[in-house]
Amino acid sequence: MIRSVGPTGPVKVLGLVGWQLRYDLLAVVVIAAILLPLPDTVDPEDYDAILATAGIVTSIFVGFRNMNAYQRWWEARTLWGAVINDCRAMHNGLSAVDTGSADIAPVLDRMRHRQVRHAWQLAAELRGIAPLPGVVDLTEDPPGATATDLLNRQAQDVQWLSAGDYIDGPARVMLMSVNTGLVASQGGLERIRNQPIPTHYDMFVRGLAWVFALVAFNLLHVADHFVGSIFLGLVFMALFVSAERLGFFLERPMNNSVFDLPMYRFCGTITGNLLGSGQPLAAPRQSDKATVWW
Repeated sequence: MIRSVGPTGPVKVLGLVGWQLRYDLLAVVVIAAILLPLPDTVDPEDYDAILATAGIVTSIFVGFRNMNAYQRWWEARTLWGAVINDCRAMHNGLSAVDTGSADIAPVLDRMRHRQVRHAWQLAAELRGIAPLPGVVDLTEDPPGATATDLLNRQAQDVQWLSAGDYIDGPARVMLMSVNTGLVASQGGLERIRNQPIPTHYDMFVRGLAWVFALVAFNLLHVADHFVGSIFLGLVFMALFVSAERLGFFLERPMNNSVFDLPMYRFCGTITGNLLGSGQPLAAPRQSDKATVWW
């Protein structure tokens, strides 16, 4: 798991991205090595027309796919922003209904801790990993409670406060509105995580990118096999294939990879807002100088 990249961030990020692309880059080198010694049966003049046609078609599909990938990434970031705002609203709402009564103090404290646990649990579920140490210990809820379970338990505590006349009707509506907002944001994040672009469309766009990259490589090296042209063709092919793959990774912003949103940074912010900066989980997991925030 990535923790921080430190002062040499750009170099480490390049290495991490390269590692994600290792199979594609290896395929580029292998295919280029196979093509170089083979005799070419296509008239070099025909490559211009092929390249122009393939370039237009590929640019349309790759551009559309990468734009959609960025929209998915940005929507996920917006939904996490809504989670942060709703957690703050929940904290404010609990403070507003706090009468200082010893009867409700434990309930309000439990709800704050559960709200923090929900954020960390949600991040873990979206990444498909176990929650960080200390998250389960935030509340006395069952260790295996899911993010959905925790929100249901929040609603049950709101019902208890209302049934005991500790809060009035408008206060109950206020707290449940925030809880419902969290449910909606969680559902949106789960949709992005669980419904990627269809595999057949991904394969089609990837195939187009490879065809265009191979045609461009052949156009550059086929005439005289100059070393410079071969190198330029290899770089061009690697860049174009990588651009298509970067769109693939970007459309999965919660997949436990270097391309993830900084969900632990979001959860740390929520922890500090509700439980104070002294809570261990509120401490940033990377310095502000890190290039990648996990």
